[in-house]
Amino acid sequence: MKALGRTRRQRLLLRLALYGGTLFVGIPLAFAYVMTKAIRPSVLGRPPLGYEELSLASESLRLRAWLAATGGERPAVVVVHGLGDSLESYLDHARPFRERGHSVLLVDLRGHGGSEGSYTTLGGRERADVGAAMEELRRRGLARHGIVLEGHSMGAVAVLLAAAEADDVRGVVVEAPYDTYRSTIAHHARLLYHLPSWTPMIPIAIAAAEWRGGFDADSVDAVKAVRGVRWPLLAIVDGSDPRMPEAVVRRIYDAHPGPKRLWVAPGVDHVGAIARPDYWAHVRSFLEGNGL
Repeated sequence: MKALGRTRRQRLLLRLALYGGTLFVGIPLAFAYVMTKAIRPSVLGRPPLGYEELSLASESLRLRAWLAATGGERPAVVVVHGLGDSLESYLDHARPFRERGHSVLLVDLRGHGGSEGSYTTLGGRERADVGAAMEELRRRGLARHGIVLEGHSMGAVAVLLAAAEADDVRGVVVEAPYDTYRSTIAHHARLLYHLPSWTPMIPIAIAAAEWRGGFDADSVDAVKAVRGVRWPLLAIVDGSDPRMPEAVVRRIYDAHPGPKRLWVAPGVDHVGAIARPDYWAHVRSFLEGNGL
């Protein structure tokens, strides 16, 4: 009987170990995989008329970019997509910039579209991709009047991080940025998987994502990035967005000490403001109001 009791206890301990391993290792690893996996939507074979296809170097990766260059006297514009998207989605939205006389560079972030890369870091290392796009504009003499950066969701965070490290940025337009990597992971874990913020699975998942993606989660902080800069900022809230709600975007907006505007686009979900017919009117008013 004692041997039978020991066998039962051993089986129970084994089950607890297996369940604990699944809970505190397997689930965080699966979450980290979702957080860092590359997403490649279908892409067009060639750029449309008026664009030149470029290959940019960002760290050890090659990025796909499309450039429409003008000889105008306005700042050049870099447009950056969000998670799971590609530069094709922003061709229509680039047209008003081009018509206004801006050179426009559309770029696929690492792990997206036609760019190399096996992982995404939700804006952390993607700041280097935005930096590579800016450097290409400088190299071609298209940044003589400065650079305007426009980013959406993950791309908005990459834009804010890159802009804080540059001295020729003249304006930044961001739709649905998150505040910090750690806070957005905790928020999405609660929103999508109903995990409370105190669960140890979240920091374990973040640590696994840092290891997979080769980045420091604490450095992905858009609030900190904007505190010491002076370029004009247009921060856009998607009014019905549960992922990056107004309170999150306002943390970035409130931390920015320079000229700024906040637009809460009513009735739209995540990255939905750009589809509104009045989107360009708000962007144009921001540009004109800041001499851009």
